[in-house]
Formats: sequence, structure tokens, C-alpha cells
Amino acid sequence: MAKVEGWQVANALCFVANVVALRKITRLDSDNEMLQSLNYFTPAPYAFVIWAVIYSFEGLFTGWQLLQSSRRASPSRVEVLKRVSPYWCAANACQVLWCLTFRNSFDTPGLLWISAVALTGIAASLSGAHNYIIDENAEETLFLYVPITLHFGWTTAAALVNWNGYVARICASASLKLVALLVSLGLAVVLGIGVTRQRHCSVYGMTVAWALVAVAVQTSKSTQLREEVPGAKDTASALATLEFALGLLIVAFAVLEAAPWSYVKEDRPRLRHAALSWAPADNSGAASPMTRARSSRSMSFWRRDSNIGM
Repeated sequence: MAKVEGWQVANALCFVANVVALRKITRLDSDNEMLQSLNYFTPAPYAFVIWAVIYSFEGLFTGWQLLQSSRRASPSRVEVLKRVSPYWCAANACQVLWCLTFRNSFDTPGLLWISAVALTGIAASLSGAHNYIIDENAEETLFLYVPITLHFGWTTAAALVNWNGYVARICASASLKLVALLVSLGLAVVLGIGVTRQRHCSVYGMTVAWALVAVAVQTSKSTQLREEVPGAKDTASALATLEFALGLLIVAFAVLEAAPWSYVKEDRPRLRHAALSWAPADNSGAASPMTRARSSRSMSFWRRDSNIGM
């Protein structure tokens, strides 16, 4: 049996710590009755079923990556997993921190921001991991691409939810909470479309759109929000329509990105690990034309094969 390396053990232990924290720590979202002030950017309860999907796939990823030795997997795949590992561990650590700080004792204007920072850290860490993932075959798509992309997309939206919760906690002004909502909608659209197009990743866009449509559903049926926002029913209906439209807009871009006519394979490589973006130098020591072409493409801040990350 191939030897399991330290980074593989670290990946597994961090994921186990994440799951234990989620199951054992009572959080503000553990009960149906939220203790926070009214949050205008709140998804309908059905949307949170995605957590079961995410953790099921991440459990598969955790077990699968333990089997990826140099004997079984290609050197490029092992290198990808090594590069993903620090970001994966950081994301799980941030998830544990979020569980510890999204509790009653932190539900104050002076402390609730900590959980929002932790949740933002999850999304940022998963973005770093997402920057390197590959899906060159069905195995990598199932065990690597899907779990990290789903979690990245969902925590992008969840971080916005948490920040809106913080705004709702520090102020009672409906106008300020409305501004926070509109800013969040703008960020969700920019990230949802930008990452989808520039990283050629329709699953990310679909996940963000899932959250936005769920926010629209919640807005449309929230009697408390209708009573609080300026303009009452008309404003709430307009917000729900806007949220639904923006969700569908992201879906449209994701569908176009996934369509076979949306790219030329030779000119627009998909989901390639950064280490594979540089071909070996020729005998003269100069980079090959393909190396230079791929290097120029990797300069984009948004692209998956960039070393910077989203």
C-alpha cells in the first residue's frame, strides 16, 4: 500500500474537525427562529439543503485524495492536490472559526463581524484552491472539481448573507439595510458572472444563482420585510423581482459558458492546473511558443490558471 503523505493527513484531519464543529456547536442558524435582526439578504430555508450535497462530495474528496499516491495518480494530479492542500486546510479552519463565533455569545454589534470575516475567509481560501483544480476526466470532475466549486460558490453567497446580518445587527435603519442588500446583489452578480466567464466554470455561477433565487423567494414571502422596508409591499415585490432577474442572468451566463459553442478548445483551455500552464523549455533554454501563449493567458486576475486567485 502506498504511503500517505503529511499533506493528505492534514486534509483529512481538517475536514473531520470541520464536520465535528458543525455537528457539536450550537450556532445562530441551528434553530428555525433566527436571533438576529431582520436580514434583507436571507435565502429561503430550502436553499440550505445544498450543504448536504457539498459535504457529501467533500467527504468523497477527502477519502479520494488519501488514495492519490505517485503509484496510482499522475504526477500532475499529485502536484495539483499538494497545491490545493494549504487552501483546503485554511478553508476548513475558517469554517471551524465561523462555527465558534456564529453563536449567541457573539451576536452583538461588537462581535458579530468576526463570523462574517471567518465566512469570507472560507470563500477566499476555496477560491485559492479553485485556482488550481482540474477536471480533465470524470474522476477529477467528481472528486475534485465539483466539491470545491460548489463550496466556493455557496460560501461566496453565504459571506454576503453574514455581512448583511452584521449590518442588521449594528443598525435598525431600513434604508441602510436596503443599501447593504443592493451592494450585496451587485457583488453577487459581478462575482457570479466574472468567475464563471473568466475561470470557465458554469457550476460556480449556477451555485451563486441558486442562492440569489432563494433570496428572491424569501423576499417575496417575508411579511416582516414588507412591514419594514420603505414603500412596503411595492418595494418588497420590486426587490424580489430584481433578485430573481439577477439570478436568472447569472444562470444565462453559466449556460452559455457550458455550451459547446462557447469556446474553442485549442484557444481556451479549461480547468488546467497552473503547473501545467508552462511547457518545458527547449534545448536552448527559451520558452516554447505554447509556453509563452499560456503564460500570457495566465496573467488575468480572474482566471483559474493565474497564480493570484480570485
